[in-house]
Amino acid sequence: MIQQVSPMKQTKKLRFSLMLAISSLAAGCGGGGDNEAGSPTVFSVVPTTVSFKAPVGTPAGVCLGGGTQTVFIYGGAAPYKIDNTSPDAVDVDKTEVGERGGSFTITVRGGCLTTVPIVVVDKLNKIVTFTINNGPAGASAGA
Repeated sequence: MIQQVSPMKQTKKLRFSLMLAISSLAAGCGGGGDNEAGSPTVFSVVPTTVSFKAPVGTPAGVCLGGGTQTVFIYGGAAPYKIDNTSPDAVDVDKTEVGERGGSFTITVRGGCLTTVPIVVVDKLNKIVTFTINNGPAGASAGA
């Protein structure tokens, strides 16, 4: 004998099955944070460039040391690795920043510099660059 199921029971079973399927799909779509899926915010450093120049009265062609700048990291996926491409000319206070909005500080040692990069790499291997210029007295802001 064939058993008939009431329409009410069929509707409840169908709703339960649909809810179970939707829950499974939602759980499987990721839901991870930006560090796993990639950041929805632009990966950047602020400022992107700093330019120092020797004060008036410094001998011609001499570029002084001591200029300092704090650089903040936004977006991307933490942690961030800091690559100092010119360790003889620039000091960087750390090699890694652990969180978004975190910072590192550079100090120019001396010598003339034109567009010296400090490279920042996030957890997903995306790259942004901070550029340093250090020029003699009377030089334009870019050198």
